[in-house]
Amino acid sequence: MSCVNVNNSLTEWFYTLNGCRQGDVTSPTAFSIVINDLIKELKYTGIGVDVDNAIVCALAYADDIALIADSPENLQKLLTVTYNWCNKWRFMINPSKSNVVHYRNPPKVQTNFIFTLGAGGPQIQITDSYKYLGVFLDQYLTFQKTTDVLSNAAGRALGGMINKYKSMGEMGYRTYSKLFDSLVCPVMDYGSSIWGGKSYDSLNSVFNRAQRFFTGVHRLCPIDGFTGDMAWPSNRIRWKLEALRLLNRLVKTDKDRLVYKIFRWDMTCHENSNKSNFAARVKQILCETNLKPLYKNVNVVNIDHVKECLIDTWESEWKTAVTNKSKLKLYKSIKHKFEVEKYLLLNIDKYEKSLLSQLRYGILPLRTETGRYVNERPEERICTLCNTNNIENAEHFLFDCPMYDNYRLEFMHKAQNCINDWEKLSQSECLEQLFEVMPRALGKYVKEIYLYHRSQIYK
Repeated sequence: MSCVNVNNSLTEWFYTLNGCRQGDVTSPTAFSIVINDLIKELKYTGIGVDVDNAIVCALAYADDIALIADSPENLQKLLTVTYNWCNKWRFMINPSKSNVVHYRNPPKVQTNFIFTLGAGGPQIQITDSYKYLGVFLDQYLTFQKTTDVLSNAAGRALGGMINKYKSMGEMGYRTYSKLFDSLVCPVMDYGSSIWGGKSYDSLNSVFNRAQRFFTGVHRLCPIDGFTGDMAWPSNRIRWKLEALRLLNRLVKTDKDRLVYKIFRWDMTCHENSNKSNFAARVKQILCETNLKPLYKNVNVVNIDHVKECLIDTWESEWKTAVTNKSKLKLYKSIKHKFEVEKYLLLNIDKYEKSLLSQLRYGILPLRTETGRYVNERPEERICTLCNTNNIENAEHFLFDCPMYDNYRLEFMHKAQNCINDWEKLSQSECLEQLFEVMPRALGKYVKEIYLYHRSQIYK
């Protein structure tokens, strides 16, 4: 029995002799049973793509159906079968939401075949991409449009997260990282098991923006600096792990299912013609982690073990990159491990945290940094606030410049009491110990002398 609710008033009850009510739990099952007849008719045509001796002509998910053919003429036949079946059972097809995509290699020209729904029916337009289950499949399968859309969505998610950070005033490293993993990563990583075979600048920019905001540095900051201090696994690591999780699901799948046959067919295509496909990606990941036999034997992969291997490789690449960056001269003398820095774990003042980060990454507005903007040679970037004729770098700023002696005396006395063998350490070793043992006091000291530095420069 059913009735209709109109302005909070119910009509008389009546019998429902066919169909089901909106939102009824039996609706998806009933639709699947009905639409299965269409899939059978499409299979009877014998048209489709041969996958390991199985003809694949359609992919159906809920009310979304994708027809697959190896030629324009065969695709038109499938469209005609679909149109006739829908007319027979009084289903409506929306031509404006139906498109044709010609998947091909870049040199090949797009087909000029005219596709219609049935004989003399409405024309279906050819487009360069199609959105299927949230993933844009473009005509060359580059997934560039997918990553652009995801980066925009992830950017909005990150913007909402940053607004929450600002409304709270402060937020710890662990809370910030957890929010990023929960709110932004799921958006960035959607479908990455399929498209994440390479690095995408649009998504990397969102990832870097989140780290720059927390460390309080500008967009010209060397990426390897805040990457090492935040110690977040890179996008590529997450995407590789997603690909391996998909591999594990495929390996555990029933061997008679179509998805498993497509997987084995994909492996065969790579082995026979060295195609760059999902199987090639998985093989490359397992080779990087010395697990190639798992690929050959089609075995389940230990995700935790692979993650450790990938992070070790990432750390090695990071160390090499830091070594080759001239701007990170100070940074590489005080940073030796790929781990979260202690000053980021503490809830210190945001401005102090920003100054400490800029100091570490060589972008604090001292003469060594600002001199490059006016094309000064490194040896010409002399401190203008004192008469020592020394280059104004981080070491001179913190330990030597007499302009800050009033602030330095108390701080250095405190450092000598907290750090063993202080007098025997070099300046870079002293700075390393300051970041490790007394980051709060260091942040306050840097803030005091930098504000005084600004007042003298701009007065």
